Amino acid sequence: MPLFSRIRLHSNRFTQAQERIVDYIKDNVQEVINLPINELAERCEVGDATVIRFYRLLGYDNYQTFRIALAKELPEKSVLQPIYEEVENQDLFPDVTRKVIASTVQGITDLENQINPDAMHAITSHLRAASAIHIIGLGASGIVAQDVMHKLMRLGLRVHSYTDSHLMTIAASIAQPEEVFFAISHSGETTDIVRTLKLAKDRGCYTCAMTSYMESSVTRLVPAYLLTCTRDTKMRSDAMISRIVQLVVVDILYVMLALEIGEAASERVAQSRRALKQCRDVNR
Repeated sequence: MPLFSRIRLHSNRFTQAQERIVDYIKDNVQEVINLPINELAERCEVGDATVIRFYRLLGYDNYQTFRIALAKELPEKSVLQPIYEEVENQDLFPDVTRKVIASTVQGITDLENQINPDAMHAITSHLRAASAIHIIGLGASGIVAQDVMHKLMRLGLRVHSYTDSHLMTIAASIAQPEEVFFAISHSGETTDIVRTLKLAKDRGCYTCAMTSYMESSVTRLVPAYLLTCTRDTKMRSDAMISRIVQLVVVDILYVMLALEIGEAASERVAQSRRALKQCRDVNR
């Protein structure tokens, strides 16, 4: 996985000192490649040990490996740079448009390096075999949960979505082992989501999730999860961009399920289209 993707996936675990390292690296990529560890630490106003803990958190065994990974980002620097362009108060409409689109596109592009194929296959297999699927999400994640329900329902799966903490708690407390609970949580730390997953797990249900951070309460709880990590900017939180990226992952999940189900899925989608067509006013 590219270094910048690793940084975004672990950003919820950075200390303030490590955040300074990130800020310096993103503005001085070419320079950092040639800096010894003590000089990088000095420029970031941290100790050598902080730099060591930083690259080890990202999964690199030594500083040399870290610098090699950083060097591999250079050919893509022209693509990666727009995500670091902040929307400023004086920006005009063209600048705002370009910067918002660039950060969103970067978030979508990063998906290719974030989605674990094994996790995707495990989740699709369990969703297909489940007697009932429960999609849970609160706030903006609740909107994504509704989208998941809409798509899976068209494939003929028995699916419910819950955006109310009481309802998801009730559903988990009476669930049967052959049911699946799929959580949507940007932070992976929402108390009601974590509690519902624990209840479902205690009932013997398969649990899975879509979240933005590799190390969170949700990812430590479920056997399979899909990552949708993005980076926040001054005017947009990472949750805003993450919502769009999550919808892309939902589409990937939907297509994978449709392929697994086969011809029956195509027929069910066609049936739903014909039914919806009858709801439209043909005289308009």
